[in-house]
Amino acid sequence: MKNIVYYNVSHGHSPVSMSDGNQCSVFDFIALCLRQEELPDHLRQAMSSLKEEDIDPLGIEKSSKWESLMTAIIYCLSGKIPLRQEVLRGRQIIMALPAKLRTRDIVDKIAFTLLPYILIGFKSQLEERFQSDSNVVGDVASFITRLSEIEDPMALSFLCAHRGRSEQERHVLIDSVQIPKAMVTLNVIKGILANNPWSKSGHVRWYQQGPTEWACLNMFPEMFLRYLVAGKISHLLTLLGRHFTELQEMMGITDPNGIKTELMEMDPLTSEVLDFLGRKYGKSWRSTDYFNVSVKKDSLLEIALDAALPSVARQMPFYSARHAHEEYLSRKESLIVQNINDSRDSGLVRASLIRCAIERFFETQIMHPTAKALYETSFYYVWGKRSAQSQREVAIGIDRDHSDFQYLAWKEGYREGLIGTRNIPLLYARRTAEDCIGTALKDYSLRQFWR
Repeated sequence: MKNIVYYNVSHGHSPVSMSDGNQCSVFDFIALCLRQEELPDHLRQAMSSLKEEDIDPLGIEKSSKWESLMTAIIYCLSGKIPLRQEVLRGRQIIMALPAKLRTRDIVDKIAFTLLPYILIGFKSQLEERFQSDSNVVGDVASFITRLSEIEDPMALSFLCAHRGRSEQERHVLIDSVQIPKAMVTLNVIKGILANNPWSKSGHVRWYQQGPTEWACLNMFPEMFLRYLVAGKISHLLTLLGRHFTELQEMMGITDPNGIKTELMEMDPLTSEVLDFLGRKYGKSWRSTDYFNVSVKKDSLLEIALDAALPSVARQMPFYSARHAHEEYLSRKESLIVQNINDSRDSGLVRASLIRCAIERFFETQIMHPTAKALYETSFYYVWGKRSAQSQREVAIGIDRDHSDFQYLAWKEGYREGLIGTRNIPLLYARRTAEDCIGTALKDYSLRQFWR
């Protein structure tokens, strides 16, 4: 049986004593886990009875042995016990692969090396309809298929601002990123790339909003507004800079398997989306009411109006009360002066940045709600199209929310970039509403690692 490359993806004490990036045979890996005293008795019994000659990589013969081995590997990697249904998803994913990837020889290379990391990191369901925080099995198979087509894959993800838990509707940024949690999310992606049998290298690229004039864009608007009226935009920018530096340092650590990891500024992608909107919908796109325009609504507009608008409208503070935007607009200059005066850094560069950040916030929030929905939708459309046209990109969602409009817009962009596809190689990582302490894989969470 093939070797598995180990990365610790447990949120706590690892079930095996092994360094990240090392590899060993799957059954030697199980033996390492059997040495742990904390191993649950029923898992110890099942793992002790496993024999390599009993394992059919396709899971057709002696399927119960296949399930037991997959359960054991998932536990050894994550410290979590999957439900039987979650393990069965692995066999269903294999069956959903194209015929050329379902040969015994190929499946033997991925079943107990690549697939466990995918089952740990990504919840999936059989139904074709969209479900938040889950992935269609066919999309997971498309993701693996995409990996098989790339010599040097780059896993690309976007992050939203690192918000703490809301208390009495008080949304604030955390002081520092929880690096151990961030490392687990990174390690899941590394585990996928390192156990990918079709390539010899890999690349992880995350995009994060830095302390720039576009600071308002990748966070809840009411959070920016709270800092704004309190005169603390300078502090918000400081926190964004700190978070970026902390993640950048983590991703600068050399990987033993040569996987390149890097954190990038979000602003160039923001500019790309804005340029796209200007070209496609004209210079006045921000103020347009797209319900009332006479032009024929394209598929992107339909997604924005039908799927994105309800969510976006709730997050626009200027529209939460009648005439609220007029009240804020009348105070804009005084708010700018207040935030510049309250900044600990009194330099001209900082003052200019504070002014620009506030101006961008007003520019964004006084958009017509349908235009704001179009902007949010277009971000995922552009991402999908770029992914389709890239020679090496695979997409992994680790931003906080996973909504239908995101999925539909990404799929539309990917379809147009690739000229026709049924499933999409975009996977959204597991997320739970709250941290769940326990041994079940269903309680495992990756996307809000900053809490």
